[in-house]
Amino acid sequence: MSRTVLTLTLAVSALAAKNSIIAPEGADVLTVALLGDFGWTGWEPLPLAFCNEALPKLIADGVDISTEIQNDCDPGDRSDIRNATIEQKHTARYIEDVCLKKNCSAFLSVGDNFYDSGISFDTAGILRFYDSWASVYNSTAFAGKPWYQCLGNHDIVQGQPAVDFQTHIAPLMDDRWYFGHDGLPYYTYDLVGSNWTATFVVIESDCFINKYQESSSVYLTPYLKACHKKTQQQVNFLKKSFAESDADWKFLHIHHGYMSSSSNYTELAPLMDIVQKHNGVVFNGHDHCMAHYYYQDTNFVLTGAAGYAQAGDCNYGEKLGPYAQWLGADSEQAANGFVTLDISADALNFEYYARDMRMLGSDLYPVSHDMKPSYNFTVTKQST
Repeated sequence: MSRTVLTLTLAVSALAAKNSIIAPEGADVLTVALLGDFGWTGWEPLPLAFCNEALPKLIADGVDISTEIQNDCDPGDRSDIRNATIEQKHTARYIEDVCLKKNCSAFLSVGDNFYDSGISFDTAGILRFYDSWASVYNSTAFAGKPWYQCLGNHDIVQGQPAVDFQTHIAPLMDDRWYFGHDGLPYYTYDLVGSNWTATFVVIESDCFINKYQESSSVYLTPYLKACHKKTQQQVNFLKKSFAESDADWKFLHIHHGYMSSSSNYTELAPLMDIVQKHNGVVFNGHDHCMAHYYYQDTNFVLTGAAGYAQAGDCNYGEKLGPYAQWLGADSEQAANGFVTLDISADALNFEYYARDMRMLGSDLYPVSHDMKPSYNFTVTKQST
């Protein structure tokens, strides 16, 4: 594709995003699903012979190795792919069952939509878009429902082309895929009920993470170098969006966790100061499990278990300090699942649905009644 044609395509897609499906308005109670870290299906790892034998020789010879190739040779992710694909598909069916029961009106993704190294606008990227997302989440519960999207670290490995795909191209390919109207990796959206409004602000948290700026990081690209220098723009965007909103409820929609049982990203503190000031709620993924944290009068919802769950990300079910209210893990396995949010004028009701993980002849995370929430909490103090 020529540069002229590509530029035109991106310009048109930014306009086309305005035609994306949005959540219905006017309900007394609106239920949405919060999920993330799901996009494993369709990823074909590079051959083991290349990663173990050829790659070291290429590096030794000074050949420039793309971050995508480096990331796709990650031994941990390579070993996880089979189970991760199975668990994504099983969890998608589980989400469908719960959302048919609860009438989910929208899906809010916290990123890592395409493992292992994101997608860009080429044949492989188009195939992955359908394999990992459009064809997996295509049944009745998902039909005609908007997906408010967010970028995770795996989504940006290929740099600007990967960001352009998700923010510009994807809304043209499927009108459920929503990424704002401006073609930026951060944006705001409102959900509106009969007598309430909720404001959500999506922030591109990859730009804030200091270790991603190290020369050894597979995420370090010209895109990430540039946005790391402009994080204040996103801080100001969040501040302005919350300050100008008179919504009853305010949320920060993000990938990385400020509170975690695995890795706390303290670089996100300027964003959290704004959330705390407005009595908002934070929901994120990145850690491959589910959890609820409460810190400095702020609720943090971790929902990164829609693909490959990892017990270590929830500290093997052992709480650290007084902050962890609930962890969806035991000593051996984290639960696959997701979180539903029921929004009304009076309260926010969060329900954590953990799937009974019968797979490969074993029950990896037994749940006696997985059509009932394993944990829930309610917020009644409105935002300011």
